[in-house]
Amino acid sequence: MTKEIVISEIAAAVGIPNPGRGEGSSVYKALFDGVCDRFGIDKIGTMPQQAQSIVSAARLPYNARNFDSRLSPSGGGSTVTLAGLRQIKAAVDVLLLRP
Repeated sequence: MTKEIVISEIAAAVGIPNPGRGEGSSVYKALFDGVCDRFGIDKIGTMPQQAQSIVSAARLPYNARNFDSRLSPSGGGSTVTLAGLRQIKAAVDVLLLRP
């Protein structure tokens, strides 16, 4: 499963018709902003910070070493890894079930 597939799944689940385009990355800030808006989560911060807020709102574990690209072996920019996106998708699924 690629980042693009998970991004599409998250966007569809939350109702974001066009999550935008990333700059030098396949992850889009508009996706994180849209998820935060949908669930009333503070959207201030980097994508990894927003990811942590989303995952924490669902009371799921957030492992920065696995989810924050800056801490990954590739040392990527301020974005979220595929594992992090998968955890965001799991969080979205949990949050959608809450009244």
